[in-house]
Amino acid sequence: MRKNGLTHREIAKEVGVSSGTACLWTKGIILTEIQKKAINDRINKGCFIPSFMLTRKEREERRNRALKYLVPYQFKNKYTKKMLIGKIVNFYKKNGRIPLKREFNMYGEYKKRFGSWNNAIKLAGFEPNQVIFSKKFTAKDGHICDSFAEKIIDDWLNKNKISHEKNYPYPNGKMTADFAVNNIRIEYFGLQGLNKNYDRIIKIKQKLCGERNLKLIGIYPSDLFSKNFKNCLGEIIRKINN
Repeated sequence: MRKNGLTHREIAKEVGVSSGTACLWTKGIILTEIQKKAINDRINKGCFIPSFMLTRKEREERRNRALKYLVPYQFKNKYTKKMLIGKIVNFYKKNGRIPLKREFNMYGEYKKRFGSWNNAIKLAGFEPNQVIFSKKFTAKDGHICDSFAEKIIDDWLNKNKISHEKNYPYPNGKMTADFAVNNIRIEYFGLQGLNKNYDRIIKIKQKLCGERNLKLIGIYPSDLFSKNFKNCLGEIIRKINN
């Protein structure tokens, strides 16, 4: 096939091997000038031809090929700026608050389109959230929460008409639980694994609950900012009913 003037790529396709293998197998075979010209003609034939040089049928065939093979890649990024802003607004309408960036798996898209997540929040007409542990937040029922994450939990409890107390003291009187519902203690362990002293306190609270026959529900960032949140808080309802 090489002696007949085929390229390495043509041979590879015909035989079912890589172009490198075809090149190795045909090493030393010299093509004639006529064969080289024929290869160049075949290559040039595949080059782009302006539409005005094509027949109507050829233009239609090119258009159909473009729609089938090129358009899906050209419009792979299907979200416009308006659509991205709309997702933030819709989240607010549904949840009564603006989203945290970790709740959207499209943070990179927002950063690319708007420069930063907070810029997108501002363009949607809202004030960006403060750093989660940097200030106090007031829940809808008036409870003062130490973080925005706690506010989310408090508002969920209030929305589901679950009577609860905030910063309820443990039996030792030295520590408090984020939330208390009857004999259930609910804690948001937002810094678990990031601070040794914080992890030590978690263990103390777990031990106290075990000794005093209290039920402890720990909520972590991986629970709160994912689809697991409903399952996690659903556990609260199940324990209350039991």
